[in-house]
Amino acid sequence: MSNTNDLLQQLSEKEGGFSDHPADTGGKTDGGISEKWNPDLWADGKVTDEERRKRYVERYVLGPGFDKIQDYHLMSHLVDFGVNSGPATAIMALQRILEVDVDGVIGPQTLGALASREIRSINNLLVAERVKMLGRIVTRAKNQLVFLNHWLQRAVSWIK
Repeated sequence: MSNTNDLLQQLSEKEGGFSDHPADTGGKTDGGISEKWNPDLWADGKVTDEERRKRYVERYVLGPGFDKIQDYHLMSHLVDFGVNSGPATAIMALQRILEVDVDGVIGPQTLGALASREIRSINNLLVAERVKMLGRIVTRAKNQLVFLNHWLQRAVSWIK
């Protein structure tokens, strides 16, 4: 659990505090918990640290099955990618790299393919996929360009 606690602390630091940027499609956000995607946590107008940590574990660690990834660095990278872009997006990027059926689910096929590959290489290919996706986002929605520098720094910080 200490590794999970460390990961949750790192996520909170990367996400930062309260933000209500007009270009943020999630609306009000506090520590990465957006009002749009987590209205239940915003019902009283704020998100507590306890609520944030619980949501991260439920939605971004256990829910998508990232806890089944044996390599801590890759698991943490997938959680971070999932927080930024949605867990299914992170899983599908991983599955494309592994050349397995792309269904957005961490199942036996994905885990089996991962077990037979060199994790460092998979991790770094995932960074590249993430960077390409960010390029597509800002190409499609110019108002998102304001976030690009932070997104890229965050993505490349996972290179191993």
